[in-house]
Amino acid sequence: MSLVSVNALSQQIQQAIAEKYPTDEARAISHGYLNMVCGINTLDILLDKAVEEPRGFAEDLSRLAAGEPLQYVTGKAYFFDRLFSLNTATLIPRPETEELVSQVLNLIGNEKKRVLDIGTGSGCIAISLALEAPQAELSAWDVAPEAITKAKENADQLGAQVTFTQQDVFSWSGDSNTWDIIVSNPPYVLDTEKTEMEAHVLDHEPHLALFVSDEDPLVFYRVIGEMAKQRLTPDGFLCFEINRAFGEQNVALAKEQGFENIQLIKDFHGNDRMLIAQKPAH
Repeated sequence: MSLVSVNALSQQIQQAIAEKYPTDEARAISHGYLNMVCGINTLDILLDKAVEEPRGFAEDLSRLAAGEPLQYVTGKAYFFDRLFSLNTATLIPRPETEELVSQVLNLIGNEKKRVLDIGTGSGCIAISLALEAPQAELSAWDVAPEAITKAKENADQLGAQVTFTQQDVFSWSGDSNTWDIIVSNPPYVLDTEKTEMEAHVLDHEPHLALFVSDEDPLVFYRVIGEMAKQRLTPDGFLCFEINRAFGEQNVALAKEQGFENIQLIKDFHGNDRMLIAQKPAH
C-alpha cells in the first residue's frame, strides 16, 4: 500500500465533516482519528509524517461525514489518559466523569476499600479506579450483556482486576455483598432534553444508558440510594454523577434517605455535577 502524508489524510477528514462541525472541532476530530487509528501524535503532524492509508478509510470517512461520533467510528475513546474500546451499548466517556473518578480516588486514599460501580458501561470508572488504586477491590454491574463483554475486554487489555456482573439495579437483592464505596453515573438526561442534544449523541449513543423519564428523573438515584443504605459499610460513601438541573433535589433525596455529610460538587464548567454522601456510622 502506498504512503500518504498525515496532513493530507487530516485534510480529507476535515473536508468530509466540514458541514457537520466547526473548523476547530473538525481539526480536533481529524487529529483524534489519526491518533487512534494510525498512532499519530502532535509531532508526527508537525513533521507531516508519511503513513499507510488506514484500512477502511473511505468507509470511516463516510461514517464521520454522516455525523457518527469519532469514538464509535474508531471503537475507541480516551479516559483518564487510557484508551478504552467501545461498542453501541457503551456511552462515550466524558471529562466530567473523570472528575467523579478523581473524587472517588480521594475517598479511597491508600486504604484497601471495596468499591462497586453501578452501570459500568465500558468499565471506564471501575477500571480507572482499579489501576489508580490497585490496593482497592473493584466490582462493577451493568444491565446490558454487551456492555459487560466490552468492559471485561477493556479490563483485560489494560491489566485491571475488576469483577464484572450482569445485574439490574432494580433487582439487586440476590446477594449479600457490602461495599465501602458505591459509585454510579446512572441515566439522568430527561426525555424532554432530547431536543437540546446534538444529533451525533442522540442518533448514536445508547438511550438505555442516557435517558430517564420526565415523570421520575431521580428514579435511579432513589433505587441506588436505597440499596446503598443496606449494602454500604458504616461510614461508607455513595458517589454520583448527576444532572446539573437536579442538584438540590439530589441533595434532598440523600437527606431523606438518611445520608450525612452530603457534598454537592461542581464540574470544571461550574455546573452541579457530583454528589457525595456518607452512610451514618450507626
